[in-house]
Amino acid sequence: MGLFSNLFGNGGKDIDDAFNKMKNLADDLSSVKYADEDEKRIINRQNSESADNSGSGYSAEVTGPSGDSWGPVMPDEPNQFNSGLSYKDYFSNVYAEAFPAYQINKEEYSNRRGTVFTFSQDGVKKLVVEVASTSTYHCKLADECNRTGIPHLRFYYDYDGWWNTESYVIRRTSAALGI
Repeated sequence: MGLFSNLFGNGGKDIDDAFNKMKNLADDLSSVKYADEDEKRIINRQNSESADNSGSGYSAEVTGPSGDSWGPVMPDEPNQFNSGLSYKDYFSNVYAEAFPAYQINKEEYSNRRGTVFTFSQDGVKKLVVEVASTSTYHCKLADECNRTGIPHLRFYYDYDGWWNTESYVIRRTSAALGI
């Protein structure tokens, strides 16, 4: 018998069961495997922001190979926010210059809260990149890419403190293309 069953008899059994399910879920979440370091950092940052009353969400412990593209101070490097361009034009320009061997199709989401860049070579789809708002939850495209074996990336154009520096965008995109 659990605590609530002891206090409320059989009426507390449902509460004990719910509590145990939540505890098991929390234990399962603590052993989550991440797709890559970027996903791990995003999820951990979101979790720390939720627990942080100051709202800053920044941690001196945030490090890694992509540390040049996030933080409270804009990096002294070309990025989405100092380019003077819309995020769509910024990504279009970076991709056109860095990946001339690929045909890159740009398509707007129907709800206008994101853009999809599809990289092809010799008529074969090689990569799908979503540039989306943090307020929009997109799973359908990522699931479709996963089912068909096409690499998929997601960048956020409105995530506070994420600068989408040119080197970061090129590095992640190159890795996903396997070049």
